[in-house]
Amino acid sequence: MLGALAPAMDVTVETMNIPIGDNDRVRGYLILPRGATAVPTVLVSNGIEGTLAEATLPMLKYRAEGVGMFVMEMPGTYSYREPLSAASETFYSAVIDFLAADPRVDADRIGMIGFSFGGYWSTRMAAVDPRLKVAVANGAPSHRSFGPLNSVGMPEIMVSTFRDTTAAKSMPELRRKMSKLSLAEHYRDIGIPLLVINGAHDTLVSTQDSIDIAIGAPRAQLVLYEGDDHCAMGHAEQWSELSMRFVHDHLGARDEIGRAHV
Repeated sequence: MLGALAPAMDVTVETMNIPIGDNDRVRGYLILPRGATAVPTVLVSNGIEGTLAEATLPMLKYRAEGVGMFVMEMPGTYSYREPLSAASETFYSAVIDFLAADPRVDADRIGMIGFSFGGYWSTRMAAVDPRLKVAVANGAPSHRSFGPLNSVGMPEIMVSTFRDTTAAKSMPELRRKMSKLSLAEHYRDIGIPLLVINGAHDTLVSTQDSIDIAIGAPRAQLVLYEGDDHCAMGHAEQWSELSMRFVHDHLGARDEIGRAHV
């Protein structure tokens, strides 16, 4: 459907399969303005149970912003063979490699937006990959969320989801795997502009994680929506506009188009 509608939307949509090692791949949609040459581009990653279509369709609203998009599902989910681990950052590095090598993409103007556990990865990659110039983390678990597994404070649905995604065989193994994902030591390494978003009363992961990220990252900005839950979905329209403006401003996309959605 996306391919059929692309000409009417004045974009190109390509389904990409990027190999990772010998056993895995990243499948995603590369969406670029028609006739793109060296355009700023943002890597978009959803969370553990988000689908590629679910992440892509809302982003199409911003197809006229002059910014390309590569939308992917999070490693460890759906078609991936390897379970989630700290080593999953190599999947995102491979996608950034791919984008930086495409002449239609400006390798010096690549950003990242992540939702839920995808927000974890946008935070992590902002710390470890210097090719990113801006990042948005919405509803990111980071350190505190990984502590109360199987105890008061973490909903059972999250514990079971983490267990399935990491392929942990027991709760002690799950705790070990999740502890290795902590970002607490990475905050100070985030030197790029980072927009941190969440609901003020997140019942799935700790809202304090979002606060800690924003405090620890030198150039971070924090937006919490009062009365809202995980990823502030009750304010999706507001934070979508805010996120794209943030990316737009820091990647230097076309101002005359960007103002259309302010």
